[in-house]
Amino acid sequence: MIDQFYISTNSHSNSNSSNGTSSSSTATTTTTTTTTTEQFTDEQIASLDKIVYVTSSLGCAGALFIIVSYLLFKDIRSFATKLIFYLSLSDLMSALSYLPFGRRSNVLCDMQGMGLLFFLTSSYFWTMCISISLFLVFFTNRYELNYLLRYYHYVCWGIPLFSTSVSLIFGAYGRTGSWCFIADPTSFFRLFYYLPLIVVFFVNLVVFICIRWKVSQHSNSLVSKVNIIVSFYLLAFALSQLPTIINIYGFNEGFVSHYVEFFERHVFRCRKSREMRQIEVDTTSLLVDYENSDEESSTTNMDRFIIDDYSSHL
Repeated sequence: MIDQFYISTNSHSNSNSSNGTSSSSTATTTTTTTTTTEQFTDEQIASLDKIVYVTSSLGCAGALFIIVSYLLFKDIRSFATKLIFYLSLSDLMSALSYLPFGRRSNVLCDMQGMGLLFFLTSSYFWTMCISISLFLVFFTNRYELNYLLRYYHYVCWGIPLFSTSVSLIFGAYGRTGSWCFIADPTSFFRLFYYLPLIVVFFVNLVVFICIRWKVSQHSNSLVSKVNIIVSFYLLAFALSQLPTIINIYGFNEGFVSHYVEFFERHVFRCRKSREMRQIEVDTTSLLVDYENSDEESSTTNMDRFIIDDYSSHL
């Protein structure tokens, strides 16, 4: 009877504590969401919008200049300029996607998130295609690479389309600071953005090292010219994407902590599940007298009989 009483008492207390934990977790989530949404005042948002309009206008102007030049002057159309043309198209659309229109409704927020994810990753892949083409020219002496353009289109448009569609189906888009992107900074869907960025960066780095080694076998003047051009190419890509990373995460969202948490959770797999850490097994819920027993404290047949007997009386 005493054992049954303690079982009943602990069962009710555990259910109450679990309800309390659930309600506190809900309250914490609500507070976090409210804090994330109210990061900026109206004046700060207005100032950010002005900056976005200026920078997006500059980006659109530069991309439009390249696009119009390619369309007007037929004599400059080559395989290399085609790659730059498609890269400029992606840059133009990504600059337009940065415009602050996603806060007006959920549909517009999804559109902005899709635009940023699709065209940013597309521009990364076009940059990688340019690097691969440079590598082939330097190391295979093959200058007719038009046959690769079809495969480049498959990669540069197909992979972003897949990642964007999957993120939309699972409802991953939402407010991130003053933009709309994949809402959870530690979500698995962020890999759709960061994996292409990391892969392209290292591909560019490897191509830069290989080209530098290749031209080092020639005259010093050629080495210096190529090193300067390719170095600026790699540096420009790295610097141009740094603001993108910070903006998408949101400076006030805890950029560094979310960045570390993201890689711990999905790359290094060292992070335990949050739900598992919150579950505590109360090993003292069953009070059984083991003082007169030489056996180890483990669930015996008598314990199971008491539990079954208690359950039958419910």
